[in-house]
Amino acid sequence: MKKFLKRLIHPLSSRWVYTARTGPAAGMRVRGGFLFLPKVPPKEMPLLLHVARYLEGRVAYDVGANIGLTTLFLARSVGERGTVIAFEPTPPNADRLVENVRLNQFNNVRLYRVALGEVASTATIVHYPEAVGIATLREDLNQRYRRQYQAHEFQIEVMPLDTLIMRESLPIPDFVKIDIEGYEYPMLLGARETVEKARPMIFVELHSSSPEDRERNWRAVYNFLNERGYAIYAADRASIDGTNLQNHGNCWLAIPRESLETNMVQSP
Repeated sequence: MKKFLKRLIHPLSSRWVYTARTGPAAGMRVRGGFLFLPKVPPKEMPLLLHVARYLEGRVAYDVGANIGLTTLFLARSVGERGTVIAFEPTPPNADRLVENVRLNQFNNVRLYRVALGEVASTATIVHYPEAVGIATLREDLNQRYRRQYQAHEFQIEVMPLDTLIMRESLPIPDFVKIDIEGYEYPMLLGARETVEKARPMIFVELHSSSPEDRERNWRAVYNFLNERGYAIYAADRASIDGTNLQNHGNCWLAIPRESLETNMVQSP
């Protein structure tokens, strides 16, 4: 029933400009999505709200920015003196992001229409107009989504973040949000130098296609962050270690341990 209602009102939501009632863009003007409906706050909000306390005047990266809901939240959080750099390779989502930023008159957002990965390449990304939040480069996930939604394919550029920062002279991030439907670990591998030098806080939403993939992908992301001196927390404020990776949901906030030890940042 829920899926049927979404299909019914999707064409209308794509035309309306409304004020979001819930989620990271709450209180801001939005075109697209269903945030005009009453909803439970999304699971990542406690972690994003915690991070927002430290973002005034800072640089935030939104990796997998989609139509820009978190981009808007970050633009408001960093303020006029800060910068948000959004990465969204899917053309319909990127176009909608630009419009949503314009609707809210933010001048502190830059968009790069590329996917971030381990090596430079071109790839096919699959976009689902009825579920814009699940565009993914992973074919195993696409096999499942294709059974539920109409699929559109786009050829896109994939670039390591380390390379893009050097090529474009981007300001290094103080915070990185990652929501890229199972491509988290390759993205982090392409950002090794940035993570090790800039020491940003990192929010990651983890995805998988099977129990085996979940164990493999989540452990790879955990090991990457743990080996680089990050403390990791879940949305329920539990501390994540090697024994409880799958017990506290799929949203993690990683904070450099030295920032916690010097009280520059508090744990959630």
